[in-house]
This record gives sequence, C-alpha cells and structure tokens, in this order.
Amino acid sequence: MSGDFDYGGQRANMEDDSMRGTLAAQARVVWPAEREIIRRRYGRQLGRVLDLACGTGEILGRLRRDFACSQAIGIDLFDGHLRHAEPPVVRADGYLLPFPDGSFDLVLVRHVLQALPDPVGLLAEARRVLRPGGRIHVVAEDYLGLFFDADDAAVENHFPEVQPLFRAEGGTDLYQGRRALRHLRAAGFEQVAIDPLFVDNQSADRDALASMFRFWGAGYAATLARMTGASVAEMERRFELMAENAADPDRYCAWLLFALDGTKS
Repeated sequence: MSGDFDYGGQRANMEDDSMRGTLAAQARVVWPAEREIIRRRYGRQLGRVLDLACGTGEILGRLRRDFACSQAIGIDLFDGHLRHAEPPVVRADGYLLPFPDGSFDLVLVRHVLQALPDPVGLLAEARRVLRPGGRIHVVAEDYLGLFFDADDAAVENHFPEVQPLFRAEGGTDLYQGRRALRHLRAAGFEQVAIDPLFVDNQSADRDALASMFRFWGAGYAATLARMTGASVAEMERRFELMAENAADPDRYCAWLLFALDGTKS
C-alpha cells in the first residue's frame, strides 16, 4: 500500500471522512462476536500483535483492553486515520512492512481484502513478519452475505449488481469472504481454518448497524452512482433503506462475514 496505491480505484472512498464513522460503527457491531472467536483461538495472552490496516485504531483499543498483548502495533497508509489512533501506530506500506522477519506472534488483517486487487500479496507480507508458529487472524467481507427484509428489489439486489462493476473497474472483489481460504493458502499459510462471523439486528448493536449503512452511503453513493448510471439520490435512498431495515426490530437484517486463521510453519 505505497503512497500512490489506489485500492483498486477506492482510495478516495477509503480516505473519505465517512470512513471514521464506518470504522467506529463496524467495530461496535462486529467486535463482540469477533472477540469470542479470538479468545477461543488464541486465549487471552496474545504476545506481539500487528494490526495491519488498522484504520483509526478502533480495534487496537479494544484488543489492548480485552487481551494481554506484550506489544500491539497498528499500521495504516492514511495519516488521516492514524491521527485518531492510540499509539504506537506507524504509517506504512502493507506490501512492504517496516519490520524484520519473525517480528510478531499474531497479525490481524480485518475488513481490507475486499479493497485490494492483490490480497495474496498482502497476506504473504503478513506471513513474512510472523515468527515460525505465528498466526494470522483475518476478517473477510462478503457482500452477498448481507440480508435485508426491505420490500425493495433495488436494496435486496444492490450488492450483486455492483460486485461485478468493482471487479471490472479496479480488480477488487466484494465477494472476498469466499475467496479468503484459498488466498491464505496461496500466501503460504497452513492449518487454515474458517469460522462464520455472523451479526444481525436482533443480537448486535442495532443502532450501530444502522449507522454503518448510513456511513457506507455517505462514502460510496457518488461512486456507485457513477458506476451504475443511477443517480446519487437513488444510491443514498438505498443505503437509507438498509439503515431503516437494520434499525427496525420487527424486520430482519444480518451480515455473514468470515473469520479465518492460518499458521506460519
């Protein structure tokens, strides 16, 4: 993720002011379930941890609070995110990490593979900085795993509509979740395991889930309008309906993500 890296054309979206709200809402929604997976896999003593593409440090703070880390460092490409993160954090290229081989016991790669044309390259660099026997924790997004009870075909078909457009324009993949198992193995990881990471508006923070969709709309409505030929107003309408669905306890809304684990031999 060098200085001119454009996230498959999504750099402006990733660095938009709305991303700070997205990351905060997403953490409130996903972390409670993800924390239990981390505890089950790795215990409470995590050792030396790198949060690769840490954004504003939302998860770094939770990780430091909920687990024992001898070291927990975050790296991200964008200074605008890092200024909100609690140190130590480093501005760095995720494809060329400024750490020696074997520096960490655990590397986290969360909510970023869907914005990378070369996810295997990033995972391979994460493997390099792990010690032998070290492990990677990945949260991979898959946008076909979003479920809405919205009474609106445009909402229910939104992500299948836009997924091939992202693939064609920037080589990124909104269906990264189902590919991540293969990509971890291609990057050299062994003993790869995958768990569903399921959140919904019946058990997760309903207001945070609704906020997440509104922040997605704020960050992506104009881009999606350009890609689809629809109006910005139409894209904003779709995301608002997603948010209303998430906020309504009598209508179901859910997101199936994937939490993966791999080991460096």
